[in-house]
Amino acid sequence: METTASKTDLRDLSINELEQFILSLGEKKFRARQIYKWLYQKRVDDFEQMSNMSKHVRQQLSACCSIQKPEPKYILESKYGDAVKFGFAFNNTSYIIESVLLFDDKRRTACVSSQIGCALGCSFCETAKLGFIRNLTQQEILAQLIGINDYLCSKSDKLVTNVVFMGMGEALSNFANFRKALEVIMHEDGFNLGGRRITVSTAGVIPSIERLINENLNVGLAISLNAWNDKLRDEVMPINKKYNIAQLVKIAKRYFEKTGRRVTFEYVVIDGITNTPGAKKSLSKLLSGFPCKINLIPLNTAGDIKENTVSEDKVLQFSQELHKLGLAATVRKSRGRDIMGACGQLTAYDATTV
Repeated sequence: METTASKTDLRDLSINELEQFILSLGEKKFRARQIYKWLYQKRVDDFEQMSNMSKHVRQQLSACCSIQKPEPKYILESKYGDAVKFGFAFNNTSYIIESVLLFDDKRRTACVSSQIGCALGCSFCETAKLGFIRNLTQQEILAQLIGINDYLCSKSDKLVTNVVFMGMGEALSNFANFRKALEVIMHEDGFNLGGRRITVSTAGVIPSIERLINENLNVGLAISLNAWNDKLRDEVMPINKKYNIAQLVKIAKRYFEKTGRRVTFEYVVIDGITNTPGAKKSLSKLLSGFPCKINLIPLNTAGDIKENTVSEDKVLQFSQELHKLGLAATVRKSRGRDIMGACGQLTAYDATTV
């Protein structure tokens, strides 16, 4: 568990761990659920605010525990009003970690990061330039949601309704902390969001997807496909050399069979490369015959690919052509481009060098 100056960070504990910790202090187990509500629903950072507990309990907790929450170092609001980017600074790292709030009708979706950097090296992703630095802890993942909800509350807006693990890093490669954070997100005394409101994205690390299947979590799964043949996917996503497209389709079918939830294939549209006639035919052959979705993402200026951006009309046309072939294809609106908060544009800044 994380500690701050020898104090236990309560936001790095699962509900079971917190219950055991509370019992070790000689208090009743129900205190753990009270604390959970204060941490994640009220979002307090001072034990004195926990008004339904005695002064003795508050003092005891204050003496040995920490509930500090990091304030965002910066908050960038898109001029279009549909996205906000946050930069969070955490203990034990000089890096500022980015996450994004997306507005879509009644939805308030938090796109959270799970790692500082990423080891997978996708060519269209700004995060990949960093390489892998380290995993984020449970409390660092949850701190992003707390900060985003604080922002929404300050605007008298509704709180986060949906969570997508689509920020920096490969969440399933940080499985232990992803799983622990997910428990808090789904717990009724935590953020109280059901699995239908949560999606985790992966570049296609097969063993991690298998582990997700075995956990029976009922969360949505999005697989970054981004190419229509192995040769092309090898170039833009090096992970394909280890886990190819056929393997991804196979595991996606298994996920659907186990959970009953359609897998979403994320597909970056790179003009003249991933939206060709050959691409349409290959995607139809690969994905027809089982329930899945294709989420078309216009290429954003990021990573090592700076050209071949595509117009909205071309993406829409590609979507319509896939529909004619019997595929469920939707177009993801790239919110937050003007603040470098769209898909593939997040990064982590070393605060000591800027």
